Amino acid sequence: MVFHLWEDTHKDCLLTDALEIHFIDVKKFNALPEKDIKNNSLHRWLTFFDQNISDDTLRELMNMDAAIYKANEKMTFLANDKEVLRLYNMREMAQIDYNSGMKKVRDERSTEIARNMKADGEPIEKIIRYTGLTKENIETLKA
Repeated sequence: MVFHLWEDTHKDCLLTDALEIHFIDVKKFNALPEKDIKNNSLHRWLTFFDQNISDDTLRELMNMDAAIYKANEKMTFLANDKEVLRLYNMREMAQIDYNSGMKKVRDERSTEIARNMKADGEPIEKIIRYTGLTKENIETLKA
């Protein structure tokens, strides 16, 4: 799928032809029996970003496409920069901490909602549907 930016009230007014948004179904690409890396630049790039790419395939891609060669050089340079790796790891840990905190808040909120619904005499099936908690969790809650 490809999207462009249009003016809301005048559909014939394109904001810019310099921007397109492409959505790529990577699962469909991965399921393709044959990748056409020789003739299809999108196939080359999607293959390049595959974490399980072999060294031989990577060399083949870099020989075919100067932009992929340059991107690989930049990624190799960054991967060998201790400060970049430190910042990357810090960002990764911050994201994990954030996600963990958000899950805890959601769980606490669901428990609070379930406790209130139970106190109001709502049926357990409704509480499960609204909170996502299990029947066992709900039954152990104190009103």
